[in-house]
This record gives sequence, C-alpha cells and structure tokens, in this order.
Amino acid sequence: MTGGTARPTPDMVGTTVFITGANGFIGRAVARRFRELGARVRGVDLIANPTDDVVAGDITEPHAWATALAGSDLVVHTAALLGAAYPLRDSWRVNVLGTSRVLDAAVAAGVPRFVHFSSVAAYGFAFPDNVDETYPVRVNGDVYTDTKVNSEAVVLAAHAAGRIEARIVRPGDVWGPGSVWVRSPIAEMRKPTGFPLPDGGTGIFSPVYIDNFVDGLTLVATSDRSAGQIYNITDGIAVPCSEFFGHLARMSNGRVRTLPMRLAAPLADLVGAVLRRTGNPTDLSAGTMGLLNRNAGYSIDKIRTELGYQPQVSIDEGMASVETWARGEGLIPS
Repeated sequence: MTGGTARPTPDMVGTTVFITGANGFIGRAVARRFRELGARVRGVDLIANPTDDVVAGDITEPHAWATALAGSDLVVHTAALLGAAYPLRDSWRVNVLGTSRVLDAAVAAGVPRFVHFSSVAAYGFAFPDNVDETYPVRVNGDVYTDTKVNSEAVVLAAHAAGRIEARIVRPGDVWGPGSVWVRSPIAEMRKPTGFPLPDGGTGIFSPVYIDNFVDGLTLVATSDRSAGQIYNITDGIAVPCSEFFGHLARMSNGRVRTLPMRLAAPLADLVGAVLRRTGNPTDLSAGTMGLLNRNAGYSIDKIRTELGYQPQVSIDEGMASVETWARGEGLIPS
C-alpha cells in the first residue's frame, strides 16, 4: 500500500444507490464497495442480473426501467460506449442523449444526487502537463472525446438549473484484474502481430487502479462539498506507455510493436475497421493511438485537497494482482 491512510468508509446504511452500466467492470466494483458500506444497490444494464438487482434496459429508453429508480438517493451514471471505435451517431446516442435521458428519469423519480462518469479524455490529447480541472475541455474530432465533452455539458446544465445536485468525475485510465486495459493488451500481445504502441511507447499513460478509483468516487459521491464540481481521479502518476504495457508484456511473454504515429494512426483505423466488419471486436482506431500518445498527465490536487483522496495501491502491487488473476483465467502461461 502506498498511501499509508485508511480507505474512505462513509456510513451508507439506509442509502439506496442506482448504477447505470451496473454489469461493467467499474459498475460492479462500485456496487461491491457501496454494499460493503451498507448501501442498497441496484441498477440497469443491457442484460439483467437479478442476483445483483440489475434490470435489463437501454439507457436511451428509460420508460422500460425507470420504475427501478423509485426511492433512490443517488444515481451513479457509468453507462457509455467506451473508446473511439464506434460511429459518431452511436456514441452520441448513448453517451450524450443517454446521459440526458438518465438525468430526466432521475429528476422525475425525485433522486436528489447524481454522479456522472466523464473521462480525462475531455481534455483532448494535447494539454499542459499536470493539467487540472480549471483547464478548458477540448473537442478534437475523436468520437469518445467529443461525446464526453458534450455529456458533461448536459450534466452541468441540469445542475445549474437546480434540477438535480450533480457531480462529475474524470477517471484516468482505469485498470485492474479484468479491465479492458488488461484484457485487450494481453490478448494482442499474445498474437504474432503484437500490441501496437505509437512512437516507441513514449506517450503518457495515466493509470488509476480500480480500488483507488472507487475510493475517489466514494468520496465524491458522499461529500456535500463536491456538489457541482468536477474531479480528476488517477493514481497520481504519469508513466510512459512502454513502462505500463511493458509490465503486461513481461508477465504474458507477449510482444509490443511500435510504429511512428504518422503510420500508427491511419493503420489502426484501417485494420480496426476491417476487423470490426468481419465480426472481430477491437478498439483499434486512430483515436486509440491518440490516447496512447498523450504527452502529459493530470493533476489530482483538487480531490486530494478538497476531499482527502489518497491512492492506496501502487502500480507494482496492482500488477501483482493482475498477474495472479490473468494466470487464474488462463490468459497468460502458468
């Protein structure tokens, strides 16, 4: 443990929390933590999970699931199309229109508090080092970036109008056992073609281990001070992509391949499009290469100072947990 302080343990007994995207990697982790703190947790996702009180539904069509919001004290909105590999019309429908409709449903149900998941991608791919929440967001033609910027505007407008008390979190690159930042790279590394990194892996990766992220989210969700605020949440470090993904390559006996960005971006777009058309899901796209070629990291001074956030799990500790999990799953050699 790197932080030397205890995890946040607010009393959530008697609190009912509703999570969108409740079956996802982050949604499940948030639900577990909130239940440990005494909350009743339920949610919505595309596939029902009655064991965890998750109903089936499309967030853009709340009439099918909105009754499940009744009595909720907090909505945690994680549902989104992640990454740059989706058509703009699809990403806008889920990430922007979907956010608007979840907000409307929460307001109609009388939910007093809303936490929206945005992303550090809202800063674009070019920004000052240690960028903080006072820096303006930037659309750049990347589908994920632009729809996250737009979704933030929807949430802030609802808060400003007094419709609901909202907060926004901008997670860094959330990782841990089972995450997309572990599963996908290892799968690619195990192929002869290897995992692609632009410009020798010199781009900056801003990790946030799942347990650390849930710590930060818990503070944001339960604090009165966080109303109307935006918070970056990372592990407080910025590492070269070659270092982060090098850990995964070593544990998996996998391969990382690098190309100049001027070749990596168009090639990723071309190969990704071909794979998706042939029924092979992949995150390969120019936007993904842009994300892996950022030249700076993000400040977490605001959430540290205002809410007392302190990352607890180091990158080495996290990688040890990832390796144990990956071996157990048969994803890497035992």
